[in-house]
Amino acid sequence: MNPSTLLSLLFTVSLIGICHARPLRVASPSPSPSPSPSRKTKLYQIVCKDAGKDNGRCLKLLEAYPKITSAKDYVKLCKYTLKMAVKKSIKGQNYLQKVMKKNPSRAIKQCATFDYDGLVLSFKSSLGELVESPDTANYDAKVAGDGPVNCQRALDADKIVNRSISKLNNEMEFLSLVAFLATNHLPQTLQ
Repeated sequence: MNPSTLLSLLFTVSLIGICHARPLRVASPSPSPSPSPSRKTKLYQIVCKDAGKDNGRCLKLLEAYPKITSAKDYVKLCKYTLKMAVKKSIKGQNYLQKVMKKNPSRAIKQCATFDYDGLVLSFKSSLGELVESPDTANYDAKVAGDGPVNCQRALDADKIVNRSISKLNNEMEFLSLVAFLATNHLPQTLQ
């Protein structure tokens, strides 16, 4: 007998022996799959998941607005989120203008005018571009955060410590991030 034939025969006999020595186990049917998380997950939760470590902060922000939490498509979700952002940024700018009257420093004036003008206008622009130019809406939502960042830099450069303004800047910068994450879903939706 040829050596390669003998090896093949021994291999085959070994496999047969192994199969007979161990009982064949048939996998039991797995339990019915649980419902897909996507059926229960709402759009705003998907956006907040994109926020990573700030997921909880994002959820807390958006869950205060029933129109946002009940949105059934990304265009409506973005529309409601940006409307909320416009209102909050205008309220923030009004606050800064009151502070500016009491403390007319260069940095606070920059914040109340130039920086927060840019914030409000960027949110409004993003809102206006949702359907016609989702990429522009996404970009405008992102650059809205430049206003509060630049405001904080101006305060730091002038050594002005104002916890209320710093907190406001942080909130507006985060709001810009959330609006960016929401509008980030638009190009996929509208194509």
